[in-house]
Amino acid sequence: MIAKITTTCINVLVLILYYSSGINAQNQILVWEDTFEETSLDRSIWSFETGPQGDCLHYSTDRTENTTVVNGELHLIASKESYQGYNYTASIIKTTRAVYWQYGLIEARIKLPGTTGFVPAFWLLAENNLYGWWPQSGEIDILEHPTNQPDRIFGTVHTGTYNYFTGTAPVGSSIQIPDAETEFHVYAIEWTPDKIDFYVDEQKYFTFENEHTGFMAWPFDQPFYILLGMGVGGGWVGDPDETTVFPATMQVDWVRAYQNFNDISVYGEDFVVPGSKGIGYHTPVIEETQYSWNVPDQASIASGQNTSQILVDWGSMSGNIELQVTSGDDDNFIEYPVEVMNSLIKNGSFEKGVKYWRKTGSYPAEADFILTDSDVHSGNYALYVDVTTPGTNPWDAQLSQGDITLEAGIDYQISFWAKSLTNGQINAAVINSTNYTVYGIETIELTNTWTYYEFGFTTPANVMASFNIDMGGHTGKYLFDDLKLIPPENYLGLDEEERVSLDISSIYPNPAYDKVNIYLPESMPDITVEIFDILGKKMFTRCTGNHQIDVSGYPPGVYYLRIAADNRYITRKVFKR
Repeated sequence: MIAKITTTCINVLVLILYYSSGINAQNQILVWEDTFEETSLDRSIWSFETGPQGDCLHYSTDRTENTTVVNGELHLIASKESYQGYNYTASIIKTTRAVYWQYGLIEARIKLPGTTGFVPAFWLLAENNLYGWWPQSGEIDILEHPTNQPDRIFGTVHTGTYNYFTGTAPVGSSIQIPDAETEFHVYAIEWTPDKIDFYVDEQKYFTFENEHTGFMAWPFDQPFYILLGMGVGGGWVGDPDETTVFPATMQVDWVRAYQNFNDISVYGEDFVVPGSKGIGYHTPVIEETQYSWNVPDQASIASGQNTSQILVDWGSMSGNIELQVTSGDDDNFIEYPVEVMNSLIKNGSFEKGVKYWRKTGSYPAEADFILTDSDVHSGNYALYVDVTTPGTNPWDAQLSQGDITLEAGIDYQISFWAKSLTNGQINAAVINSTNYTVYGIETIELTNTWTYYEFGFTTPANVMASFNIDMGGHTGKYLFDDLKLIPPENYLGLDEEERVSLDISSIYPNPAYDKVNIYLPESMPDITVEIFDILGKKMFTRCTGNHQIDVSGYPPGVYYLRIAADNRYITRKVFKR
């Protein structure tokens, strides 16, 4: 569903000249804000980080006890309480998947808690993680305030080159704000392709410049999203002590984003299954602006043409959502790529970096997760995992993707390509995201060559699931590519009226190696055969009286044959070895 447009996204955004003595943003447009005028947090925009957080002492929750809206202010609250095995709770909220920005002025008006033992923060992380997990894809800390230094505000940049984990250090500076804990102040960055300027109340105190040496030093040529949060304890600030006052609250009056007209974006789903209906895409609402949308072949705009938000019905073809935005003499043409794929695992080929993927490789296990282009099965990238220290459990080093919706009684198939430089063993599993019930699991001994693996499973109920690969039981070096969770054939987007009976005795062999034979009654000599890959992409069409199809040129995997004769159709799944 499309994110609702409220005060969070603004019903009418106007062209604003942002005059200030410190910030050079005269021609930027207010493209988004949240002034927290509603009675609760807008969860169509904000989502939560939950669970333990680094070396902090708290457990982050999505409860109203830790995140609330009071009299037009957002309150992020740290409490002392026993919860999920931790002695403290707090909150981290984020705009990922809803709104994000590449370049512009990002700012918030904030009052900070005034008691020791906390690190309230306002920061940006990469939306797509195109260059890999942190720190490779970058982090921009607009505000960090260790409360053991009550008058000090820090602004910092983390990249692959500048971080604490590769023998270097993050780059940043600080400014003295004596009343940061008793008064509201505006914390901001202005971000361009060449530099990031850091401000408090329009006073610039630090600039990070683009060295133009590549993404390791400057990954800031990609979209980033906002986070606001409270941290309890940790190495920087130390533990709360007998003087610490609980609950401690970070108060946020508003959050805003400004951009140049040519930098505005389109937001929405970038991976969809064939036949998806009513998928929403939107862009900032700007007064006196014309919007003209275009969608790929086999897709259609269900509603919203000539407005800032549309709903799209998808067919089986990938392509770009295109938007022409015109405001006065200014024109902006935006392309937003969408992949239509017959897999519930998103970005399984890592062609969009590590977007949608999670990794676990911390104490007691130690593991490095690296996006690589030097040893891949297909495409440009694969994921390399080096488990250097085993954990107590196999899942102590884990690659996973959650938020997968499964339907009761449906037969699903997991498939992927993998290899191990050490001939290592892994577990691949699909589990319930809430209670960890296992629906399908395989223990696999990998070889030192790229090999295709698959297994099936059935869920007993409609569930939200996670796909996990566990590697933490021992040391090992692993590579993964082309991971897929394949749903039933009706996700191909084929109309049900096309699925009428067609008398086929058999398709053999299946799995196939080089040829597929289609056995039909003698009274039906001429057929049309179409072959689709699991993304719904048509690979082959032929009208033939020869019922043998050559598949020797196709890579191993799952394909769908749609066979037509006498205006009747049928679809069959074929496995290619």
